[in-house]
Amino acid sequence: MGLQEPAALATLVEQLRTDSPIAVLEGAERQLKSILQQELAASPDGPALRELASLQQRLGFLLKYKSYAVKAASPLGYSVFLQQPGEGFSFQQHVVHKTEMFYFLDVPPGGFVFLCDFAEWQQIYDRDAFLAWLDGKPDERYERWRFVPQPGDVIVIDRLNVVHSVIGCTLVEFATVSTDMVDRLHDQNEKRPVPAEFTRPLTEDRLRGLAWPHASHRVTMDPGGHSRRAIPVQRVAGGVRTVLDDGVVSASTYRFDAGAASGLSVDPVRATSLHVVQGSGRLVLGDAWEVARPSPPTLAARAGDLFFVAPGGRYGFINDGGEALIVAEHRIPADVAFVQGSVL
Repeated sequence: MGLQEPAALATLVEQLRTDSPIAVLEGAERQLKSILQQELAASPDGPALRELASLQQRLGFLLKYKSYAVKAASPLGYSVFLQQPGEGFSFQQHVVHKTEMFYFLDVPPGGFVFLCDFAEWQQIYDRDAFLAWLDGKPDERYERWRFVPQPGDVIVIDRLNVVHSVIGCTLVEFATVSTDMVDRLHDQNEKRPVPAEFTRPLTEDRLRGLAWPHASHRVTMDPGGHSRRAIPVQRVAGGVRTVLDDGVVSASTYRFDAGAASGLSVDPVRATSLHVVQGSGRLVLGDAWEVARPSPPTLAARAGDLFFVAPGGRYGFINDGGEALIVAEHRIPADVAFVQGSVL
């Protein structure tokens, strides 16, 4: 296999790992997605599956620096947001269909979610009053749409015309695309500079140290309040699995016991992002014949690593470390993930 000429691929990897403005980075990201699309069209064999996974591992996350957060993104729409205290997304709505599932890892004091229908927003929005509310002045018009999540909470936005924001949290986003496709209705971040401390070394250190919740809850919100429902944990070979959502985007987390080996997974139509959140071990990856061997092919994996698995690839994990191995799994049809979004 050859993903590209070695020199050209090395140049692309360097571009994607270099701290750059978002517009520059997303130009290189489009090249990466084009390469991935070409490789998927060729139905990768075992060595090709591992080369694609190793490419993503070398690249790591695509780091998109905003004034209020670092967005550590994968090409398939899985992202980790490291928000600044008291800062976060603009108040926005989707005008092109995009599914987002927010999974909260940490909610420091002052962190919250804002959700309301666009029709309600049109009735209550006054720029000066809204700015005063954001600065701490009580205003029930806006306060009733404010919700303080807990670590492990899951909130899904899967329809148009929902005004939403997340402020001051660390969260994972399982989405259909990695680029923004929103109408910014109130952008408190406009013209604010990107903090100088946002760099790849610092961000990768933070990603390797993420704390992952032990329990998860699906949160449903409406004008009358909210409900929180525990998401059941399933026993699987080697540990447990929690299915956070299983729609167009399939989102799950795994916790494998020390010394354990997982079963094998395969999805014939969806591409998969695997984020090793905590621990270390080995990713088993190959075709049906390879993974059935007594010693299947593996790739070393540790906290902070990100892998791309093409449709049809068989994969699992061996936890040969001394602590739990935690993995986030994001599956999505590649033709959905590779749609090019636009910032509105």
